[in-house]
Amino acid sequence: MGKSISTTSNTTTLANQANKGLDDGLSIVQTNQRNVIDLTSPDDTDVIIISSHDLSNLACDISGAADALHDVGQLLALIHYDKIQAHTAEALARLAHDATSTWAEILDTQLDTLNEPLVMTGYSKVGRS
Repeated sequence: MGKSISTTSNTTTLANQANKGLDDGLSIVQTNQRNVIDLTSPDDTDVIIISSHDLSNLACDISGAADALHDVGQLLALIHYDKIQAHTAEALARLAHDATSTWAEILDTQLDTLNEPLVMTGYSKVGRS
């Protein structure tokens, strides 16, 4: 069932399913109430579960990096159209370099985190080697 939200609880266990003849060998014992948002397609063969906290962190980092790239683009446009003085452009370029280097490190760390489960699936590592 693709694109669905389901709630699981600790009432369904592997032992309960086995006693009812429902054991498909794929059951997981739940110890708490959990909302599972399934955005997979019916033909997906590998599924990785990630916490909403981790997904939020990834989204925040991507948003921060996108904002930094947008700001650098605006800075480059100002430099190109001679809208700022040369000494100001030099200082802003230095700050932009520091910001983009920092965001690149942050995104590389997040990419390493994402690549760990990816290499356990049929997919290979993404990005720099």
